[in-house]
Formats: sequence, C-alpha cells, structure tokens
Amino acid sequence: MEGLKAQPLCVADIRLEDNAPLPLGKSPWRNRRVSYIAGGVVEGERLRGEVMAGGGDWSELGQGADGAALTLVDVRSLWKTHDGALIDVRYGGRLVIPQAVLADFRDPAKVEAVSEDDYYFRIQPIFETADPRYDWLNAQVAVGYGKRTAKGVRYRIFGVE
Repeated sequence: MEGLKAQPLCVADIRLEDNAPLPLGKSPWRNRRVSYIAGGVVEGERLRGEVMAGGGDWSELGQGADGAALTLVDVRSLWKTHDGALIDVRYGGRLVIPQAVLADFRDPAKVEAVSEDDYYFRIQPIFETADPRYDWLNAQVAVGYGKRTAKGVRYRIFGVE
C-alpha cells in the first residue's frame, strides 16, 4: 500500500441561519455553541442535491496555548439527492484559527478574503442511507476541507479509496 488515495466526492455549500452561532457558554463540562443549517447545495459527479434545512453544528470551543481559537465540529444534517434519496450526514472535525486572522474570520464581510491556508478546517463525514442507489455511501470513508463563507461554510469532500 502506497499513500492515501482519494477521489472528489462533492462540494457542499451550507448556509447557516442568521450566520451567527448561538453561544450556550461554559457549562461545567464544555463551552458549546449551536449553529442551525438553513439549507444548501451539494454538487459533484457522484453526489448532488440539496442540504435540507434543520440540521446543525453543536460545536465546542477551546483555545490553544498560542491563543488560536480551537473548535471541535459536531454536525448532524440531512441531504436530499437530485433524484430523491435521503442521506443522513454526520461529521466531526477540527477548526483551528490563529489569532492573526481570527477577527477577519469571524466577520462575514471579511471572511472570504481569509485564505484557506491561514487556518485549518477538516471534517470526517459519515453517510447513512436506506436508498439502494446510494448504498455505496454506507461503506464510504470520507474526508473534507472546510472554508468559511459569508453565509456559512463550503466543504470539498473526498472519498478515500
């Protein structure tokens, strides 16, 4: 086995409600915030359709020793393919935003000017469907690169071979 091989699976453009997370604050266990999904679009050769409204991200916030903002991503969403299949998509991941770009990253008017190279945003989607046309997704290992957008987030998702 020689290195990791991956094929493009799709690009998911997800819109978030009000484009602002609801901070729950620091409880005895964690510092959680919730962002609700308003909808979105999935485009790709093997997978395309829409991200249904109603899912969300129950992320946890932290801080690195260097002052970077750290986020544990915890998303639950429902996708509907162009031909009507429903797919439960859940993913965890990591978002690390250095202090130098944090203010611009959090500002919807400036975030798209922040380069993906200036922060680390990776996810590990898990797909589940009962639709036989997409049964292959039930066995698919996937990874994705995230990019914050003015209205939400864009993921480039790859299937690992």
